[in-house]
Amino acid sequence: MQELPKDIYEKVTALSEEGDALVEAGDDAGAIAVWRAAFALLPQPQDQWEAATWLLASIGEAQANMGDDEEALATFERAAKTEDGVSNPFVQIMLGALLFDLGRDDEATEPLLKAYMMEGDEIFEDFGLQYLEHLQERGLIEES
Repeated sequence: MQELPKDIYEKVTALSEEGDALVEAGDDAGAIAVWRAAFALLPQPQDQWEAATWLLASIGEAQANMGDDEEALATFERAAKTEDGVSNPFVQIMLGALLFDLGRDDEATEPLLKAYMMEGDEIFEDFGLQYLEHLQERGLIEES
């Protein structure tokens, strides 16, 4: 994977940290705006960069925290298509959890199973056992 040019990397990193600070201050909407500005700095095609994965994941998580599950889902679907997104357990569990919470259980199974295969059942501790139980009910994993 190519590395971002140093000047762009430094700007993206600074904006990312600014977004993190806004989330900590309770300003999810402000953080999303800052992270989108950082994402806009990525050279085309934007989804090829490692930074795309973590910026999209940050945006999607903030959208989910604001209760905008449909927007968060669209953002995590894009994050899952980035070069690093398919192997990122956080992206996969968030994608699966959002699909599940939106009543799209069948579609939720694959990303939830990917997250489980990468991190085991520990990853479900922060997200809710209903997602782990979903995989158990489908006979995809054994009950622990």
